Order: sequence, then C-alpha cells, then structure tokens
Amino acid sequence: MGVIFQPFYVLPRADLPLTHARIVHAGNWFSGGTASASGTNAAFFEDAPMGSLTYEKWRADAVPATWEYDHGSEVVADAICIAAHTLGTSGATFKLQYHDGSTWVDLTRAVSPENDMPVMAIFEPVEAQRWRISISAASEVPDLGVFRVADTMQMPRPLYGGHAPMDMSRQTVMRQNNSETGEFLGKTRVRSSLMAQFEWRHLDPDWVRSYWRPFMLAIETDPYFIAWRPGRFPEVAYVTTAQAPIPQNMGINGLMQVSLTGTARGYD
Repeated sequence: MGVIFQPFYVLPRADLPLTHARIVHAGNWFSGGTASASGTNAAFFEDAPMGSLTYEKWRADAVPATWEYDHGSEVVADAICIAAHTLGTSGATFKLQYHDGSTWVDLTRAVSPENDMPVMAIFEPVEAQRWRISISAASEVPDLGVFRVADTMQMPRPLYGGHAPMDMSRQTVMRQNNSETGEFLGKTRVRSSLMAQFEWRHLDPDWVRSYWRPFMLAIETDPYFIAWRPGRFPEVAYVTTAQAPIPQNMGINGLMQVSLTGTARGYD
C-alpha cells in the first residue's frame, strides 16, 4: 500500500515538493493520549498501536471495527502512519478519519491494500483531537501494531540518483538443503528484512541544527517512518537503526551532508 493521499490533495504553499522525503519519528508524532476501540480480541491489546513495538498488536473482536487515538487536546497534523499490520493479507478495506467536534470526517477514501507495507497517509494540515482507523470489511480480522498521528519532517533536498528502492533492497537469509550427491532438496527462508539507505548533500546548517538533531535523538529509542519520494513512488518503510546518523560539514559554503542507514520489516 505505502503512500495514500487525501482525495483532491493540494500541496500546502509552505510545504516542500513531493519529490522530497517525508519522515515521521518520535520527535514529531503525537503521544500521551488514550486509545479506544469498538471491540478487542481477548488475546490482544487495545492500547498496543500507541507504542513502537511491532510484536504487540490490537485485533478487533469483529469487523466492521474502529480503533481511535484521542490526544486529549487539539493538535495540527499532516500525516497518519501505520506499521506492523495485516490489512493486506487479511483482505481488509479501511479509511482514516478525524473528528471535527461533531462527526467523523474522512481523510482518505476506503482502500484495500495489496500487501502489508507500512502506510503513510498524507493530507492537508488538520487540527483535531481524535483520529481513527475504520475497518469496514475483511476476509479475516486484521492486526494493527503501530498507529501514529504526526506533523511530518520534510527533507530540504530530494533523493533519486544512486538510491536503491527499499522494497527491492531485500536482505534475505536462506538455508539450502542438498543431498550427499548434490541433489537440490529445497530451500528455507530463515528471515527477511529490507535495507534502508539514504544520503542527502548540500543541506543548510541552520536546518540541520533545527530538525536533524531532534531526529537523531528520537531514533535512539524508536523506529521511524519514511516515504522517500511520495509524489512518485509508493514505498514506505518503518525503519530501525543501530547507528546515529551524524551530519558532516562539506566545506562548501558551510553546507552539510548526512547519510542514514537501517533495516525495515520485510513484506511480500
């Protein structure tokens, strides 16, 4: 599924073009609110999508179903991100909504994803307190692991040349079985992940100090979402990194550069 746009979306005047990456991290997503759901399977957790862990999930007790995040006060957001879900493999149809004080308003059309890729829904800035996913149909009840409402970080430079698309950067560990005489007896996929690798150059140092440092601190404890070129390609990844992405001076008019690597959940 990946990137979803609000119907008739118009890029806000102050925003950067959609050729520039959008990033959602713990420093710009909203937290501290409460969760509620239309119903929860007894083996799952109603508040699980408020966390960053991918092994704790919410599952409804039946479909149609809703899961809601109430921030407790109004916030201005321009994206909702979802990860660690089975909306694709369960054949679900869903849409994202906010509450305007009197009724629920659609942020996206009803969509039926083909896979379980993380989702980043991009919309014009909305001020609201309550946000939700509404699941209207499914062949089996889907799981939802991470749900984040955010004000995205927009990279000041685009990516293209030299970038390897995330969904094609598979890192798969396989075990092959052969007989004593060399006959092929099958192959087992042990685990699979995606490699996420990005590099930006010619960054304004004031921008780096204002936006990159909070991002560096946020990803020390939490994964982040990234859509590398949302206006053209649908790929979205929920990425963990084991190394801080440290900016460097380029020696060109005070400009800076930074590279970012990590791994993301694989999907088929």
